Amino acid sequence: MLALALVLSLIGFIALLVALYLGSVLWAWVCVGIAAAGIILFVTDLVVSKRR
Repeated sequence: MLALALVLSLIGFIALLVALYLGSVLWAWVCVGIAAAGIILFVTDLVVSKRR
């Protein structure tokens, strides 16, 4: 899951660059959604690994 969180952070960064380049609010919200999904995956992975 950590690798997936890292991939989501990369995709979110690319979406941020697209939002800045195009000046699009939609792309900015896509970036926020991807970042939130990455944070949720990271925290979930952290909690699961602490239980082991």
